[in-house]
Amino acid sequence: MYISLNYRFLVLLAAILALASVLLNVVLSLLLWLPQEELPLWGQQGVAMHLYAFSFVTGFILGWFSTRATRWALRSGKVQPLHWHLKSQTLIDRLPSRTFNRAFMFALAGFSIAAILVLLLELLELHYIPFTDFQLLSGMYCICFSFAITTMAVYRALGDSIIRHSKV
Repeated sequence: MYISLNYRFLVLLAAILALASVLLNVVLSLLLWLPQEELPLWGQQGVAMHLYAFSFVTGFILGWFSTRATRWALRSGKVQPLHWHLKSQTLIDRLPSRTFNRAFMFALAGFSIAAILVLLLELLELHYIPFTDFQLLSGMYCICFSFAITTMAVYRALGDSIIRHSKV
């Protein structure tokens, strides 16, 4: 079965960034909460604050890096740009064209996704979460979050005009 260049690039980039995101999250949570057995949902050292901050910063980094990597791959011919009939006027197409602005929008999306997860934890009345359960939850969250942000960033960057961004 043949897999196109774009899909191979997307899967490889998303897997690498998801692994990096999980490793960063594990290191941060070990540094913040290793001696504690249960983590509070709210508070300055709470899970909610960690999810908000981590998602905002990671959303920005993932969006910025994915956009830059896709533009580099377009310039070097590693991927093919999206043709006009493959693009539709979706929300992804309305993202800003500049890398920093686009990454900031992904950071805001990350904050929103974290808010949904915190709301679900609050609805389940999980005011304290065991450390090992938090590690599992945050690992799965990082993988899904990284794949989502990377996919959106790559598809938007594949639709960018490569001539406008090339160095002359």
